[in-house]
Amino acid sequence: MKKTRKWPSFIMAAIMVLSFSACEEWGQMDPPAGTDIYPKLEQVANIDFEPSEKEGETGFIPESFNYYAYEGGDIAIVEKDDDHGNVLHLPNGYARTFNPLTAYKAQNGVSLTFWVKQALRIDDETKEELEPDLTGALFSFQNSNGAQRMFITANGWLKYEGVDGEYEANNPETNKVSKNPLLLPAGEWHYMAVTVRNDGYSIYVDGKQCIDKIVPEAEFDFSKIVQFMASTPYLYIGNGSDTPTQEMWIDEIKIYRNQITDSECQMPGTGSDEISPWFIVGSEDYSTPWWTAFSDLFTHTGDGSINLGFYNHTTGTGANHENWVLVITNGKAIGEDGYAEYVVLRNDAWGWGTYYDSGTMTHEFKFDDGSFVPDMQNSWVDLTLTRKDGHMAMVADITCTSGKTYHYTFDFDGNISDTWGCFLTCENSWLEISKDEIFNGQTFTDYVVGATDSSAAWWTIFSDLDVLNGNFTNFAYEFINGNTGTGGNHNNWVLVCTNGKAFGEAGYAEYFVLRSDAYGWGDKYDGNNIVHDFNWDTFVKDMHNSTTRIYLTNSNGNLSLLARVKKENGEMLPDYRFSAEGISGEIGFFFVLDGNYLDIRKVGFFPYAITEPQQ
Repeated sequence: MKKTRKWPSFIMAAIMVLSFSACEEWGQMDPPAGTDIYPKLEQVANIDFEPSEKEGETGFIPESFNYYAYEGGDIAIVEKDDDHGNVLHLPNGYARTFNPLTAYKAQNGVSLTFWVKQALRIDDETKEELEPDLTGALFSFQNSNGAQRMFITANGWLKYEGVDGEYEANNPETNKVSKNPLLLPAGEWHYMAVTVRNDGYSIYVDGKQCIDKIVPEAEFDFSKIVQFMASTPYLYIGNGSDTPTQEMWIDEIKIYRNQITDSECQMPGTGSDEISPWFIVGSEDYSTPWWTAFSDLFTHTGDGSINLGFYNHTTGTGANHENWVLVITNGKAIGEDGYAEYVVLRNDAWGWGTYYDSGTMTHEFKFDDGSFVPDMQNSWVDLTLTRKDGHMAMVADITCTSGKTYHYTFDFDGNISDTWGCFLTCENSWLEISKDEIFNGQTFTDYVVGATDSSAAWWTIFSDLDVLNGNFTNFAYEFINGNTGTGGNHNNWVLVCTNGKAFGEAGYAEYFVLRSDAYGWGDKYDGNNIVHDFNWDTFVKDMHNSTTRIYLTNSNGNLSLLARVKKENGEMLPDYRFSAEGISGEIGFFFVLDGNYLDIRKVGFFPYAITEPQQ
């Protein structure tokens, strides 16, 4: 029987130490089309502290700032720096300027980018390096008397106190896990990009995503913080928390209304706009102590799967436990109220936790012949965690650099919360997590559409219908496309986009029908919106038993599709892209066959997948 799946919003929460990462709200449902104003990114200020080199222009006006000193400190001053020219030096002082955002309307966020350098502090007696300043504010937005404020520090501590509520995250004084200096090494310039959104906030440092925290509206309405930042009269540099900010320098402050893109988050002057396809957890010199570096907390609601693919980088000579560790939780992040661990599971077939039982574990490791540690060095791990009816199962398929493979499983039954999650950590090792492999949705081993002899006649065999609503990002299908290898170009996958109705259902209508061979039809179909570079002489053979992943994104009625195809021999075909406009409300997708079959493996969200063409 054909099924209809309706996809709700999926949330990935993030909390990391040493290496924070990104998270997104998946399948986010927006108000009905026509009620939104499309958020426009706009730079409202560029403060570079430099006089203008152009005749008739003044450049930075020193009088636009007020300069202060903390008790016993020195007043902030604009001075010359060997690397950055004129910069704002804050030697235990701070500065204030009028908030340029007050002349604009923030719709979905407020963003800042800037260069910052914290002073390298040395203990006078021991001559040892001191911990960098984690409690002094890098910047803050405040009202006229400072009673209402929002600030961020150098470890990502965000605190908001307003008439409409209070919120804070990553306070290093109340949570040891939050003692995460983002601006290392001290004494050097770092590029920081901060976005406060209607659903949380993110921080990039030196082009790498360090924090991306999703905050459910039931916990706190982050749009209150966004609107406060956009309307309060003053912006402070080096002031705003309850402790004086230690010595630092800051330069090239750019302020934006709404959310910046990956382009603004990358370091200027690097000569490349390429977005890294990896998240790094831990120090790449293998010095990460236990329980100090964490990946995102990946969460899922109800039954389904979370899949991660990553390289496990080890020295190859350490202890068995110096590898990856999986932590399965109740959907809460470390330090969050109510946080609980179901199981902590180590790569070396060991663990602990409420539901840990070594009797449910299987593996093929050999610890007595000395092969385990060198085999794990730089191994690739394909890890899937699946919940079904209160049962949780972990499967890790590990491929060594030698080609040797290991199969490692663990499962348990328990009182698993409706929203559950997991994250990775490591010790004296580091992890390189592929953005393209992070998945949240449904995984299948027996979802085959059509007969495997490719005998399906046109428009007789259909996959299940998947229904989404409003805006969503990187909803995807991953499947093996089976055909005879000798038919026509059209004897491959065909995707149908509908108004949320299934074929034969009352009110059913098609937005478009799109074939894999760059052809289609329908009310919203426009062949001019297809981009491909296929070789038609080899296309049929190329598609035979190929693995296809189709990403679908809808942004305010503009739907885009990207199909990436890996041939049976592992080679990639050119990207295949399509777009359509005017698609909103409930949106349905299903596949129809035409002399082929589909072995569908994954249906869900790939929130971090890089789907935009890179320059």
